[in-house]
Amino acid sequence: MAATGTQSAGVARVVARFTDSRGRPRALRFVMKRLEGEPAREVAVYRSVVAAVARDLSPAMLGAEEIDPGSWLLLLEPVRPALRWPWRGMHLTGRVLERLAELHGAPSGALAMPAWDYERALLDRGRELVALLDSLPRAGELARVHRSLPAIRRVVAALPAMRRALLELPSLGQSVIHGDVHTGNVIVARRGAGEQPVLLDWGRARIGSPLEDVSSWLQSLAYWEPEARRRHDTLLGAYLAARGLSRTPARGLRDAYWTAAASNVLAGALLFHLKSALQEDAPTRRAAALRAAALRAAEDGLRIVRRADACWRAGGAAGR
Repeated sequence: MAATGTQSAGVARVVARFTDSRGRPRALRFVMKRLEGEPAREVAVYRSVVAAVARDLSPAMLGAEEIDPGSWLLLLEPVRPALRWPWRGMHLTGRVLERLAELHGAPSGALAMPAWDYERALLDRGRELVALLDSLPRAGELARVHRSLPAIRRVVAALPAMRRALLELPSLGQSVIHGDVHTGNVIVARRGAGEQPVLLDWGRARIGSPLEDVSSWLQSLAYWEPEARRRHDTLLGAYLAARGLSRTPARGLRDAYWTAAASNVLAGALLFHLKSALQEDAPTRRAAALRAAALRAAEDGLRIVRRADACWRAGGAAGR
């Protein structure tokens, strides 16, 4: 699934130049993010979760300041990518999964996770999506989108039960998750003696199913890289092996994977892409290309929801 971009009110790379006490010119480089409202929880995530279990997997926090009630400036280490697009080969793709397995295996019982009713927010987004699809014309290029409405209705109606089954999955359970692992939020940087993946944008970190991170990463990557799509099951198996499980997922785990994937797209990406496809900008080639790209991304998200719907219905027929 294509990325939806940052939730920050503003992000900038800053170079602060000054003269030290000996009169020598110095420069301090950092990334500055302005965070307002719900995204401002990223400050608390950095102070508690990242500091405890993900220091090596994220940029370092250099400081934070509340400039207005509910409005923060977050200062982060600037991480320079070692490779512009490192995902054509599968080695670094697999390394991301290994690092996620380490994160998911970290103890989380004593963490002070910032409050967020993610389940309510997810259900609200799902209902908003159904309302939007109900309002769309049933002809033209959107006809393909509208054909997915029955599946989306069923998934949103069943979402609380689907989420309970996902979060209570015996083999993986719940853990700290990043919550937004896609190709726009993962870079490969030179750290220590080699190249390591670094995760950006921790504002959606929470206690959840590890499969939410894994499916987000694999589906996002498969959207852009055909080789990752072809090797999807091998990559999923590599993650499971890193968690001490069989590389071949049991039926219940595979169904839970698709529930996690559908949850990810229903959380905002699918709604974002549909709204972008519906924008009536000036009729230029660029605007038409952007709408076509948004529609393609939306159709990919709808494919994921249909897959989750089929798995859930088949599981119910088998006596879920």
